[in-house]
Amino acid sequence: MSGSIPQDFIRDIVDTTDIVSLVDAYLPLKRKGKDHWGICPFCEDGKNPSFSVSEQKQFYYCFKCRATGNVIGFLQSHQGFDFIESIEALATRAGMEVPYENTGSSSNEKSPIYDALKFATEIFEKNLSNLDNAEHVRNYITKERKISPEVTKKFSIGYATKSWDALSNEMLKSGVDEEMLIKAGLAKKNKDGKLFDVFRDRLMFPIKDRKGRVVGFGGRVMNPDDQPKYLNTGDTPIFQKSRELYGFHETLEFRKDLNEIFVVEGYMDTIAMYEHDMRNSVATLGIATNRFHIQKLLQIVNEITFCFDGDDAGRGAAWGALKNVLPAIIDGTEVRFLFLPEGEDPASILERDSSDVFKKMSKDASLLSEYFIERLMQASEVISIEKKASLAARAMDLLSTMQESSIKRLLEAEVSKVTGLEMKDLKTQSRTVNYPNRIRKNRSGEDEENLKTFEATGLGSKILTVILSYPYLSTEIDDLSRFSDFIEPEVVLMSEVVGFFKANPEQGISDLLSILDKESASFIGALLSMHVPVEEQNAKAYLNDCLFNLKKSDSVTRILELKEVFEDGELSEDETFELQQHLLSNIHKLEEPEKNLLRALSQKSK
Repeated sequence: MSGSIPQDFIRDIVDTTDIVSLVDAYLPLKRKGKDHWGICPFCEDGKNPSFSVSEQKQFYYCFKCRATGNVIGFLQSHQGFDFIESIEALATRAGMEVPYENTGSSSNEKSPIYDALKFATEIFEKNLSNLDNAEHVRNYITKERKISPEVTKKFSIGYATKSWDALSNEMLKSGVDEEMLIKAGLAKKNKDGKLFDVFRDRLMFPIKDRKGRVVGFGGRVMNPDDQPKYLNTGDTPIFQKSRELYGFHETLEFRKDLNEIFVVEGYMDTIAMYEHDMRNSVATLGIATNRFHIQKLLQIVNEITFCFDGDDAGRGAAWGALKNVLPAIIDGTEVRFLFLPEGEDPASILERDSSDVFKKMSKDASLLSEYFIERLMQASEVISIEKKASLAARAMDLLSTMQESSIKRLLEAEVSKVTGLEMKDLKTQSRTVNYPNRIRKNRSGEDEENLKTFEATGLGSKILTVILSYPYLSTEIDDLSRFSDFIEPEVVLMSEVVGFFKANPEQGISDLLSILDKESASFIGALLSMHVPVEEQNAKAYLNDCLFNLKKSDSVTRILELKEVFEDGELSEDETFELQQHLLSNIHKLEEPEKNLLRALSQKSK
């Protein structure tokens, strides 16, 4: 990972890279019409060419899974790179050097840290293999945990001696300075300024990034009286434990055949599963599964199985993971929760039975939907009828974080069933506005019964299509605040897109896609793929007509809302004035009841 990269360079590298040639280097494409087509690498369907790559617009879109993005997005999704790594890969491909800005964490500053950690890893490995006083550690690995030498080597497992400064002294003698030892999280200074090793008498697990570089360590005590049992490297310029997953690099090595990833609780669980040919497990570093972890995993697979202890702590951790995974769930994503019998871990099960038995257990595990409802029903059984409403509100708040999907609607229906509240009451009680249905799953005209449609033909989408075709027309929309009260997702997104192009007139669709969330980007990909743009000479007039009608439609809706409040006798002074203004703006087409309403409001205002 490197420091900050200037925006101008990012702009240049995106412009320099042809998305067709980039994608074609990873999967074969064939030209058909104005676009290039291939088998989508993100779909389960590996037969039909649903993956479209536009040379003109420099983005890709899949008509089945709705994956979309630019050159950066492709590398992030296909290769599992983060943003910086994607830029570095594109620069290498173009024969360009990344000009890292001097932010205190530049590439040159970070390289010695990687070197120091690599050197420390070698020392720890040597200690484990050669030291006479490490015999008990070797026995623990081979006899107690039954880890083979091959797997031990694969994960670069080592041993930190009991000495307070053995590692520091060896590295200092080899030319590594004190500052670098501290920066790498390998050493600290006491109050007297004396250097001491962070890890002592611990079994050492190097933590690697996507590229296989060691970025930190986890250390397990060998003396049960020592605390803490597990110790991780603190935050450094190249390491944050909340953003890393142990075993992720090793899992990615088998990406071609990867369909599912197991999330287990510890280092040894990951290693034990690898030992039994289950080379698709990762572990968090002693912290709860967070949204960054989930996002990282779902870039790679659509199926995740969480393995937890069956005790209260394990179920609490599972509930935390569930809450963090909900926003990432779409149709096609499968998340399971496997609760292991008391006293068991993946290693013990695999050693006693087989990987086939463990895999069957995972397939029989609770689906996310099942676990969610199970928890809800358990709560409903022990609370009064009066409290079920608040329970329902909390459940709906959680579901409101989800993207619109079939599974979301089914879960909402189950909440209604369990609590006895009707859906309209549930949505009224929920404190969070639901994400609206925003995407069309299939191509127009294909499999009509399975179409899942958002307002692709509404006024917001029509305006959006014009702006996407002719970004310079964003300047025609001088006041974005007029759309602030709209809740339609297409209008909200349209406003965001207009704001982007007004602020960045030199940038294009590929740049826009890189800053949007996945669902918004998919929506735009669908619009661009399904709609024939208005001819440019007519675009401005068409845009203004759509804007006029959108504003008018909102006025009519607001009149109806305020009229209902007025009839209940609860209209405030500000609302009275607002309703008057809406009526006056539509006075040429008011029916007699609305004219009478305007007279009544005028009398009230006197």
